[in-house]
Amino acid sequence: MPQSKFIIDAMLGNVAKKLRLLGYDSKYFADIDDNKLVDIARKEDRIIISRDVELSRRAKKIGLDVILVTSQDEVEMFRDIVIHANLEISKINGDDARCPKCNYITTLTDKRTIKEKIPEKVYQVNDKFWICDNCNQVYWEGTHIENLQEFVNKINETT
Repeated sequence: MPQSKFIIDAMLGNVAKKLRLLGYDSKYFADIDDNKLVDIARKEDRIIISRDVELSRRAKKIGLDVILVTSQDEVEMFRDIVIHANLEISKINGDDARCPKCNYITTLTDKRTIKEKIPEKVYQVNDKFWICDNCNQVYWEGTHIENLQEFVNKINETT
């Protein structure tokens, strides 16, 4: 189970979503004051991921761990995060993923209990489903997971 915890500034929502799918506890708020973000990072021992140079300087000055993202290329951005935080990412697995919407743990669930929540075709072609313990969103390993696995493979090729 991943150990690093992150707080991601408002400019990097897609990073938060991907980190969650990779199983990393990643707090994200679409609109958060820098002081509040720093406060959460300090109280919860989270690594800050940000594009904001000034926020990065301030946080480092008080001893917080910060990853300043400078690249616009998502693979390079994640390569920098993986190297800085010493993350191990290799295979996407629904059993390890967190809810990409709210960051809570997802739990493998019996597909019969969620049949009414998903399209019939999805129900027929998938055997494994996960449900978020907080927002009750249902997930399965569809083509988005295949695309994310390709993304992870690209990151691993560059690290």
